[in-house]
Amino acid sequence: MRALLRPVVPLAAFLALAPPAAADRLVLADGRVIERCFLRDEGTHLTVWERLEDVGKPPAVFPRREVKEFKIERDDAYDAHLDLPDLSVTFLELTPKLAGLHGVVDYDVFGRPSLGGKAFGDVRERQVKTLRDAFEDYRLVKTFGNVGEARYHDPERVVRGVKLRYRPGEEVTITAHVKNVGFAAAPPFRYEWEIDGRKVGGGRWESSLPEMEEAAVPYRWKWQDGLHRATFRVLANGPEIAAINDEATDPLWGWGLTYVVHPRRVEAWHRCRSAYGTFSFEDFYRWHLDIMNALFEASVYPSAPEGIQARVRLDRIVYADDPEKAAERLFEEDGLRYNQGQWIWIDDDDRKGTWKPPTREWRTQTEWSLPHELGHQLGLTDLYNLDCEGSPDHRMPDNGDPVTHLMRRPLTMMHWHGPSLWSEVCAGYLNQSWDKPRGHYGDFYFAIPAESFLEVLDVNGRPLPGARVEIFQRGVEVDPKEKGGEEAGVKWFPVLEDGNFGKPLSKDPVIAGQTDANGRLRLPNRPVKEVRTLNGFHRKPNPFGNVNVVGNRGLMLVRITKDARPSPFWLEITEFNEAWFRGQKDRFTIRLVTPYGSADSPRPPREVKVERAGEHEVHVTWKPPDLPPAPSCLDKPVGYRVWRRHTSNGLNDHPWFPVATVNADAREAKVDLRDLPADVYYYSKVDRFAVSSVGEHGLLSELVEVVLPAGK
Repeated sequence: MRALLRPVVPLAAFLALAPPAAADRLVLADGRVIERCFLRDEGTHLTVWERLEDVGKPPAVFPRREVKEFKIERDDAYDAHLDLPDLSVTFLELTPKLAGLHGVVDYDVFGRPSLGGKAFGDVRERQVKTLRDAFEDYRLVKTFGNVGEARYHDPERVVRGVKLRYRPGEEVTITAHVKNVGFAAAPPFRYEWEIDGRKVGGGRWESSLPEMEEAAVPYRWKWQDGLHRATFRVLANGPEIAAINDEATDPLWGWGLTYVVHPRRVEAWHRCRSAYGTFSFEDFYRWHLDIMNALFEASVYPSAPEGIQARVRLDRIVYADDPEKAAERLFEEDGLRYNQGQWIWIDDDDRKGTWKPPTREWRTQTEWSLPHELGHQLGLTDLYNLDCEGSPDHRMPDNGDPVTHLMRRPLTMMHWHGPSLWSEVCAGYLNQSWDKPRGHYGDFYFAIPAESFLEVLDVNGRPLPGARVEIFQRGVEVDPKEKGGEEAGVKWFPVLEDGNFGKPLSKDPVIAGQTDANGRLRLPNRPVKEVRTLNGFHRKPNPFGNVNVVGNRGLMLVRITKDARPSPFWLEITEFNEAWFRGQKDRFTIRLVTPYGSADSPRPPREVKVERAGEHEVHVTWKPPDLPPAPSCLDKPVGYRVWRRHTSNGLNDHPWFPVATVNADAREAKVDLRDLPADVYYYSKVDRFAVSSVGEHGLLSELVEVVLPAGK
């Protein structure tokens, strides 16, 4: 790549510059404030350089729990060019390359993924017709009706003969790519290789490296299974702009990703300094893979007690004048792409040749959209597809709001972009498939326990027998022409299978039944078109039916009715997936707590009302229950409890929370509207209040609810 002509600043002159007019500000949780610093947001922590001349050196690290707030604000001084070289280890490339499955996964009308495309269009043609193959064909015909069905049930047979992993002892080559991203030629340099922290090689690059030129240094290694890491380190001969890019350590078991970019875009990035601390497109976007891996490690859950074992690594950068065509050419003659995911930079500037440096606001922040988008390359879905803004057919009985749903634990990487950990369902999926090729998408939705139950409880946590349960599903339409079935007294109803998974919440139930004496209802396993993927996930009969890999059908509204009073809940497929990843593969129970009373509850209060009493306060009032002339100890309240909900979501999304408990003589309670759990309230923020009587031993009556009228 040609050198760029621009003014540069000698090091001595740079250090003599006055402090910049603008720099970052970091406020720590203990009250300390670091002014005029330069920081990076890496998700689990922030790194800080306290002086401009320190940028590019190893920074100080502050765990995120120690950070209260920060502001990033920089000026032209941050982008001043230095008359120095800057050797950067941009990526470590591993050859021979392993095949991926991107672009060769097809889907049928039932949402079944299968390996197809040019690579696997006709499985039989790829097989050597031995006697064993002929017997296998006979077995498939007997089992599935035809050989072609094998692609849905026997993916290992489909990929037979494709190189998907290295053999122990196989020789591979790790090539370090070193680029001078500074503004002066780099003199010859020495380098070292390490495997798992132990030095295994080294040498010297004998020639100088001009600005924006690259050197490639290979190392041959005999493959070993396991979690091994390779490190390449540059030992620069003289001062550089930065030291943080002098070495790279890659997880050799990580999925190798490819970047495709126009060289002029790279040159545009070279004109300014990024959040990473160097004048390099490659450094900035390699850094984001390091952030992904750090977030993988920190994503600890019951199903992933040591975090996510999977890792990513930058295996290749393709510089191309036509990135779109270059990306197409990454498919080899056999129809396969030999990477595990890729990202292409392409927009109108690339097409017109009008490249401009990225804005300072953009490049001095972490590009949180990229880890999210690269998560898709690994098979992770947009978890916001499990959000639901409601349906006109399903409304709250008190004010007519649609019943809404926000994905459980939404502050995670695949729901919203940001410095968030990966969800537990992502952790379980990646931990099961870390050694499998990428290309399948969302097949973890198939991981559902063999038996699933609802346990419906009253307000005191006791079983609620005889409650009517109706379940509606998004992405389906009940087929009135087909006959359904029944399991353990619970009915299920067939749906239209027309390949349209984008339908709204069904008007009619897909499941209906009644809780037994123990308040339980077994969810029927609805029939499906079965499929198994190379990742080991098997879509079997299950309560969601033919769930698709995008997740549209992975959401069901549960309406529980007792004494003509309905209550809404949501079943989100990730709850079932997480249970499966936690080891509950055979049996799983979801407990739903309703606002209904117990048989021996005290009598409920009457005429509950709420009215505003200022900008932030409301008064909740009620009357005592009607009691018989000779009330028993079960009838009389010893106090009252006041409750609140700040949403029209389902009752298991945002349950009632108590805001006051008062004595039996009280008839009102004051509530500060600002006192809310620090939760996410995304859809309707209507306030509901309720009062229940408190009996002896803390036993509660049913909740008597009221909606706060909308205020100014």
